[in-house]
Amino acid sequence: MNLPGKYTLDRFEKEMAVLLFREDETTEVLIGKESLPSSAEEGDILFVEFNEDDSVQEVKLLEDETEAARQKVEDLLNKLKKK
Repeated sequence: MNLPGKYTLDRFEKEMAVLLFREDETTEVLIGKESLPSSAEEGDILFVEFNEDDSVQEVKLLEDETEAARQKVEDLLNKLKKK
């Protein structure tokens, strides 16, 4: 049973999107690309809700959280480059 919550869009495999559950970043969930917002890209943070049969009910792109995560990674890379 897929859990509702926040996922990172890890990668695309053919017509499927591979999502990682943000709480542990190890639990993978596969959903069809057609379930994603058209602007979704690798690295985006999404809120996903599932129906009882594990089909996708709703996907929301969390733009602010995605931007904050990207900024955090960029800051860390810049810090490492300065060492």
